[in-house]
Order: sequence, then C-alpha cells, then structure tokens
Amino acid sequence: MLKALLFSTAVSLVAGFGVSAQAEPASKTCAAAANELGFLVGRWSASAQYPDSGKVEQLDYRVEPGAGCAWLAGAGSAPDGSFDARDMWGRDPRTNEVVRVLFDSSGALGTFRSPGWNGDTLVLEGEVLSGNGAARFRQTITRLNSDTFKAVWEAHRDGAWKAYLVETVTRKT
Repeated sequence: MLKALLFSTAVSLVAGFGVSAQAEPASKTCAAAANELGFLVGRWSASAQYPDSGKVEQLDYRVEPGAGCAWLAGAGSAPDGSFDARDMWGRDPRTNEVVRVLFDSSGALGTFRSPGWNGDTLVLEGEVLSGNGAARFRQTITRLNSDTFKAVWEAHRDGAWKAYLVETVTRKT
C-alpha cells in the first residue's frame, strides 16, 4: 500500500502552479504552468530510503501535462517492472488548495491536500486507503535546486509523526 508514496514525490512539486483552466484557454494555461514549473515536467530518478531498515529502492518517474493542462499527471515504476503508480495534481476550485490523488498497482488510493508552497517547502497531508484500512501520512518536499529535491514521508502512528521514507529525486539527463 505505502509503496505508492515512493512514486509520487516528483509530481507534488508541480502542485505549486496557480493557473485556472476555466479562466484561460488551454494553450495559455499550459504556457503559464511551463513558465512557473516547467523544470518538473520530464523524466526523473528517485532514490528512496526507509529510515527504519536502511533499505534503498530506485524508481523511475515522469511528469507531464494532463486534462487540458489544468492537471498534471505522473507515472512511476520500479525499473524491474514489479510495481507502478499514477498521480494527478491540481487545485481544488472551491478552496484553492493543492490536491493530489494517487493510486498504485496494489489497489491503494491516497488523497492529499496542502495550502501551497512556503518558500521552497510544500507540506501535504492526507490518508492512504487500502485493504488494510486507512493510514495518515504527511509529505514535506524541499526544493534543493532546479534539478533536485528531497521529500520526507511521515506516518502518523501512536499519536505522533514518524519518518517512513526519505526520497532524493533528480532529473534524468
């Protein structure tokens, strides 16, 4: 269930765009999104480490405009093809919050929200639903430069947030 979180980090950065597809033609919306966050659209490599075990997994990720550019779509997979996940990112038209929906090959579904960027940091909170029930998660994304960012996933357990996964995501050349 939680492995879907490994593939979703890159897409979360694109959530910082504040473009309204309803107010502008699709071509203008795409251009605005590209000007603000164009560096995120492309192919990415992620190194994901589980703090408890030290286990590291490598992941491939791509981000592209979707749904007339009002939303961005991500697709991630393990290089050996054993797992894949998808994300959609946009803004809630009522609250203007960043909304992220993710789903993976295990059947898990995650929904996350954020008020938006605070400098180079974006914090998203939500839950992942699976056959095992619901679990609360928080992801803190920090932009390091235009080609690299770090994401720390935390699970809410026993009344406290605990680091679950730390990702370093780098643009593929």
